[in-house]
Formats: sequence, structure tokens, C-alpha cells
Amino acid sequence: AGAAAGPATGHPVTAPLPPAYRPPFAPHGPYAGQAGAYPPAKPPKPPKPPKRPRERSPLGAATFSLIFLALGLVAILDLLDVFDVGASAYFAAALATIGGGLLVGTWFGRARWLIALGLVTTAALAVATVAESYDRIRGVDGAVTWAPTDHRDLAVRYENSFGDAVLDLRAVDFTGTDTEITVAINFGEATVVVPPNVDVTTVADVNAGDASIFGRRSGGLDGPLRETVDLGPDGAGGGKLRLNIHVNAGNLEVTR
Repeated sequence: AGAAAGPATGHPVTAPLPPAYRPPFAPHGPYAGQAGAYPPAKPPKPPKPPKRPRERSPLGAATFSLIFLALGLVAILDLLDVFDVGASAYFAAALATIGGGLLVGTWFGRARWLIALGLVTTAALAVATVAESYDRIRGVDGAVTWAPTDHRDLAVRYENSFGDAVLDLRAVDFTGTDTEITVAINFGEATVVVPPNVDVTTVADVNAGDASIFGRRSGGLDGPLRETVDLGPDGAGGGKLRLNIHVNAGNLEVTR
């Protein structure tokens, strides 16, 4: 009865194995054959060439040389006594030269360090100007004699609060100059002695006391403002000197 059965095998029956990969969805579509295709990589950019170093501008050196030239010119004028030259004149000449260099630098060349040099010079000019202004005023208390020996040593104002004061100008050469000096005395005698040949204009204000100006005498309380012109024994010439003198209480004498 069981003679119709087939021959027996030693392996069990299993389902068929799946394929090794999934077939393409549309093997003949418009994108067939493009899977995995990428554009070629761009080549790296070449490195930038190094920047050329800036050439040093000749403006700084030229300006620095001109500073010394300007200082030399001021020194020559000072030695020749062309005009009164103080320390502030040297700093002013240097500052003007630096300013010119910076102005030129806006169009040609560059020299930024001139800015720092200009600031330092400006500060030095301010200090010198203040010092000269202070030196141009002589103010003391008590008996005093001022006796400058050179025109550049003159102050523009001489003051004394209490005590006698003498301003001796005989050693000063006023030739070719036009000078103005103020003398203010609060309480005390005031005496001004001038060289023999200078042309003197004296404007005197004496509130309480006598005044003797080149031999011309006046006095009283609250006297009027007196203006006296004396050309000296040689007549006109020898420089000009204007004296503005105020004496609150005391006597005044102006003589040669």
C-alpha cells in the first residue's frame, strides 16, 4: 500500500533564498546609470601671495631735518639780536615745522610718529610760555632794586606792595627798540632811572604823593594822570620807552 511513495532524502525541504540585492526600481528610467555619480572635487585655491612690505616714507626724515633747520634759523636770529627770542620761540618753530609735515602727509607720504612728537612739543611750548610769562612780571614786598643789564632781561611789569622800589634801566640798550614797561607801587617811594639817550614817554598816576618827572614836579591827593615826553639831550633817537607808572601812596621820581 505504501509502494507509491517517492524516494526519501536526507535534507529537509526549505523556502527559496532571497536575492543578494534588490533589483533597481526603474532600471531603464531617466536616472538609470547615475547612481553614485558625483561631480569632481574642485582643486584647492592657490595660497595668497605674501603682502609686500610697505616702503618707508621719506616724509618723517625730511620733517625731522627741517626741524633742526628751523631751530638753527631761530638760533641765528637770537645771536644776531634781530628780536628777542625765548625758549618758547624754539618750540614754536619746531611745532610749526611738525604741523607742516603732517599737512604734507595728508597727500604725500606718511609719518604717524610726527603726531606724538607734535603733542610733546605742544606741551613743552605751553610750559615755556607760562614760565616766560611768569618771568616777565617782577613782584616783591619790601625795599627792592631792579637793575636789568640787557633788553631781553626786562620785565613788562614791576610790582611792589610795601616798601621803596628802584628800577635802574641805565645798563639797558634801547637803540632801535620800542619798549613799554609798567611800574605799580602800592605804598612806598618809586624811582625810575633811564639811559641818557632813550626817548621816554611817562604816564604817571600818583594818588597821594609828589611826582618829579625829569625835573617837572607836581603833587597832591588824587592827582590827575600826567603824561610827559622827554627826548633826552641828544633829541629824537636812541630808541623809545613808554613808562606807565602807578603809585597809590608815596612819591615818584623819574630821572636820567
